Amino acid sequence: MRLLASCLAAVLSLAPAVAADPLRLVPKEANLVLKVVKPRQLVEAVTQLDAYRDYQSLPQVKAVLDSTASRRFFQLVEHAETKLGAKWPELVDALAGGGMALGTVAGKDPAPALLVLQGTDEAKAAAAFKLFVQMLNDELARQSGTIDKPATAETGTHRGADTVRIGDDFFAARLGAVTLLSNKKDAVEKALALAVEPKDADSVLGHATLPTAKKLLGGDPLAWLWFDLAVAKQDKGFKDFLETARTQAFLLFAVGGTVDAVRRADFLTAGVYQTAAGLKLSAKLPAKRADLPPEFALHVPMTADVPGTLPLLAPPGVLYSQSLYLDIGSFWTKRKSILGESELKDLEKAEKDISKLLPNTTFGKLLEMSGPHHRFVAVERGTNHYQTRPDFPLPEMAVVTSMRDPQFGQVMNTTLRTAAALAGLQFGLKMTEEKHDGIDIVSYRFAENKPLDADPTNVRFNFVPSFAVVNGFLVVASSPQLLKDLIPEVKKPADPAGCSPAVWRNRVYGAGAAAGLKARPEAVITDAVLGQGIGLDEAKKQVEQLAKFLGTLGTLDVEVEHGAEAFRFEVEWKQKRD
Repeated sequence: MRLLASCLAAVLSLAPAVAADPLRLVPKEANLVLKVVKPRQLVEAVTQLDAYRDYQSLPQVKAVLDSTASRRFFQLVEHAETKLGAKWPELVDALAGGGMALGTVAGKDPAPALLVLQGTDEAKAAAAFKLFVQMLNDELARQSGTIDKPATAETGTHRGADTVRIGDDFFAARLGAVTLLSNKKDAVEKALALAVEPKDADSVLGHATLPTAKKLLGGDPLAWLWFDLAVAKQDKGFKDFLETARTQAFLLFAVGGTVDAVRRADFLTAGVYQTAAGLKLSAKLPAKRADLPPEFALHVPMTADVPGTLPLLAPPGVLYSQSLYLDIGSFWTKRKSILGESELKDLEKAEKDISKLLPNTTFGKLLEMSGPHHRFVAVERGTNHYQTRPDFPLPEMAVVTSMRDPQFGQVMNTTLRTAAALAGLQFGLKMTEEKHDGIDIVSYRFAENKPLDADPTNVRFNFVPSFAVVNGFLVVASSPQLLKDLIPEVKKPADPAGCSPAVWRNRVYGAGAAAGLKARPEAVITDAVLGQGIGLDEAKKQVEQLAKFLGTLGTLDVEVEHGAEAFRFEVEWKQKRD
């Protein structure tokens, strides 16, 4: 038994020591903290990306990197590397290998802030702090020629720590392998007190929701954040906003579900993760889906058999695609129990006014027949629909909305035709009808021989408005070709694998942005020629380089989900793979 214990002790003695949590030095008053768990890995997660390397090679970026401020920054880094005898990655490990923590008190003005660097090498931390003070003095001396009363760096000691102070706005200290930076003397003194006599109850680690937030976030983040919402909710203006968003129609439609999640949550937590394909930011609120009030059936399906969002549309040349759950019909039927008296009165008056323009129906009935799933897509293919070119070319766009009642499609067909007939008197619209893949498509073209004072920049010539009813969906597009491209996607049954519990999803495509730039480079070329004073050939070359870079960026996805245990907001970037 003694032999086993001796072997275990020997193994443990060889294992690297685990650095203390830098959060232990953030005072309990902090209600917002950001912890970088692995500083070096976080930096390298960005700097080792192919996209980062390609970004630096762009002419526009090279000009910034060659600026005086950038050159001075890199000179300072090289100076520190020379004096400390290590390259920056090793210095990051030595000075902050145990993590970095930033704590502040949100809501105060000015807000106190404390940055804690937990190093792993005390000797390097001491040398770096000494060099830091020297560089501060050199910079203050450099500025003394332009300032009447230049600030001075006052050095000293406190609780065994080396300290430095500049005026009343900058304080720093170094104790062992720990470095502290703050805009408040009191914050540094409290941190040093916690370093000498550790007490979780006096630090932010003693907050009840902090470990809960880390557990809810999950995974292995490179950096994560915690914000105590109890403080924000003490502000009367913020409390009023949370309540208003439940009864004010615009706020209810725009951000109602998200605001309600904030109202029910005790804290917000967020983390940055490295993935196999890129990076991800995930934010969560501990607001359970089961606790959603009935009025938020507007934003969230209340039964498990209804998907949050349908598959994203991806026709050729796609630049942006969105899928959204918004049950306007449910909102309309429940409006009397949701809206305040004044809001309800105004809404019903507007509904009656609009209904006067609709043939054989009311606006309210139209809403009730509409479905909850909506998709939007924008594509860029450099298509010109008219001989006359608009001053500001726009991508082709389309909206696809579901319907509860097939009559919705019939009513919208009649309504859109009537609206176009009325608009034709002013805009000179010409209607055409055609059948494609068994679907009837109605399109309208603007007259090019009819000037329009209300449209001096010819924006209308971006559009050939088209619509069709496709297998239970109303499709409205800015061109008949885009509508035709969407018909096969809309026709096929929704693949469960492409559906999602998320109630809002969108994706931006780097390849689509590259195609758009290649198709319409004029604005970027003009900006380069005028802004940089270069020739036309060089400007065109820059456009080619920028388009190539955009094509390598892959996709950026954003999702919102009301999960069983938490509300989730997520942004994920996936770089293009060869």
